[in-house]
Amino acid sequence: MLEKEISETYHFSQDSFNEQGRDEHGVTFRDVIKDYERDFHARHSTEYALNLYGNANTMRLLAASCDADPFLMYGMDLTQGKAFDAEKDPNINHEMDKHSRFVYVYGIDSAFMNDYDEYNYPAIDEERGIYPLTLLIDKTMKDGELRLAVPMMGGDDKETVTIDVPIFEFA
Repeated sequence: MLEKEISETYHFSQDSFNEQGRDEHGVTFRDVIKDYERDFHARHSTEYALNLYGNANTMRLLAASCDADPFLMYGMDLTQGKAFDAEKDPNINHEMDKHSRFVYVYGIDSAFMNDYDEYNYPAIDEERGIYPLTLLIDKTMKDGELRLAVPMMGGDDKETVTIDVPIFEFA
């Protein structure tokens, strides 16, 4: 079932970032996205962005700005058009992942994840609705644009999707 969303589209100059995902002042593209997250929340004061849509070039820029290793690929391919299908997309991508030489990163911490758990990872705040950003590749988006969105929930439309994800340990 495709989600109905509240969304905002943001524009940036992809050319103003170097190969490490930093601008001329050393600001990372990840920090720019955090500013967009804060703007999204300011515009929709009861909501926090949960989905980040961008094309493959935007995801590569984000990965570079996070100093990701070359074997890490950022973003989940949308399989049902321009919106995230919370039921089908994770399962289809998980099946594709089994045959890839890359490790896929489908989420990053939110700009609002300011507390840390016992393992020193950014903590989810379910009470406030603060979760990691799901990274979604929308092939119809242009270079230099990204969209932040939050699904609109109607009543008790919560849905749990369980995906068996392998645990990786890196030295």
